Amino acid sequence: MSSARARTPYSRGLLIAVALFLFFDLSAIALNFWQSLEVERGAVAINLAGRQRMLSQRMAKSLLQMEHDLQFGLSTDRAQRELRDAYALFDGTLSGFAEGRDTLDGYGRPVYLEPVRASSVTVVLQEAMTSWAPWRSHLKRVMDARPDQLPQVIGPAMPYARADNLLLLDQMNRLTGALEAWTQQEAGRIRLLLGGTFSLALGTFFFSMWLYAKRMQMTRLQHDLLDEVLHKVSAAVVVLDTDADTILRTNDTMARMFGYGEEALVGLRVSTLLRPQGEDLVGHRSDGSTFIASTERHEAMWESRKLFVETVMDVTTQRSTEAHLSGLAYNDPLTNLPNRLLFDDRLQVGMARARREHGRLGLLFMDLDGFKGVNDAHGHDVGDLLLKAVAMRLQQALRASDTVSRRGGDEFTIILHDVADREACQRVADSLTEQLTAPFVLQGQALRVGASIGIAVFPDDGGDADALMAVADSDMYRSKRERSTVVRA
Repeated sequence: MSSARARTPYSRGLLIAVALFLFFDLSAIALNFWQSLEVERGAVAINLAGRQRMLSQRMAKSLLQMEHDLQFGLSTDRAQRELRDAYALFDGTLSGFAEGRDTLDGYGRPVYLEPVRASSVTVVLQEAMTSWAPWRSHLKRVMDARPDQLPQVIGPAMPYARADNLLLLDQMNRLTGALEAWTQQEAGRIRLLLGGTFSLALGTFFFSMWLYAKRMQMTRLQHDLLDEVLHKVSAAVVVLDTDADTILRTNDTMARMFGYGEEALVGLRVSTLLRPQGEDLVGHRSDGSTFIASTERHEAMWESRKLFVETVMDVTTQRSTEAHLSGLAYNDPLTNLPNRLLFDDRLQVGMARARREHGRLGLLFMDLDGFKGVNDAHGHDVGDLLLKAVAMRLQQALRASDTVSRRGGDEFTIILHDVADREACQRVADSLTEQLTAPFVLQGQALRVGASIGIAVFPDDGGDADALMAVADSDMYRSKRERSTVVRA
């Protein structure tokens, strides 16, 4: 009886420790899932914020096109329709950041944009909505106007297209930056919770090991109880000898992870199973396959003997998810070219290098001519294939040191490093225009498009990215107007 009473506190404590370990282990899994959802949500918000810049440029472009069409007596239907589409996406996304609402992602699929409550983001968002309000009012009048009313309503809207658009572009850049910082803070907070939960799980595990050692002094039944604890937990656990390498004990999860039987693992050196490779720790299974591993090691005392308890996790899926989300944030999902965020970063680096070396950098802003006609005639699937083919042709035509990016829609931007002058940039632009006029054979059809390319040179045309982009954008529209005049003639 006295022996049974003596064992009872340890039995109850061990069961509580097991329950807590399972609870914290499941909590860590739930927090990891929550972190993935938060990172995905942040990536969607960052991508949509980045799209806002393209949409503001598209609205300004549509207004300029309508002004041009009115000047030459052309139909404004297409430009007015493009303005409506860009306006709906821009206004819906902006209000979605503030209030939450359904909108469309970069593929045109419905997505719910949750409201952002972070004060650092809402301040920038409020400024953007204040700047957007007067322009929004003018755009609604332009969109709702009949053809005979357009000359009267488009005039008041043009100053916003020419001047306030740059302010709105800057605010969209700041909004994207604020969202990135907020996403990183959220991820850091969740990682902190995850680390605390995992530490608590390890703490309860060590407590159960201590109770197990106490039970071993009383009866062999405690040995069976420890086996039960080890095999219940979802983590792979291994106990190492004083040399911190030789395996003394392990569990079913560890055996399944490496493809060995438990008895076969005992006596092996853990360094033969887990080997560093670059910056990663790679696990080697018995069948020759590998996985990316993460480990946590702590010291433990057993009968005055120092041992080591190591928890092993397979983080291959997690790394793949992180790489995928990183790709979504910095690469265009259709062409896999750098998106606006990555392009703008490379432009800043390129300008800094040119400034340091007293050199020049060229910026090309390209818009495809006739792309909408291909979309309308052959469908968006063929249009997507055409954009991919254009991206590939541009990459093949440029140097490896240059950068080509899809800005959005049928717009591309290009960085030319180490250029001598504007004439050198013009030669590249002429070469690209000539190469893009060659037909694209897609699904058995020969498709043709053209390109209008605007040029800006750093530091001749501006000392910062916004100034260069404005010059290149304006030069592109001039080129498009000239090409349109030649076609009509």
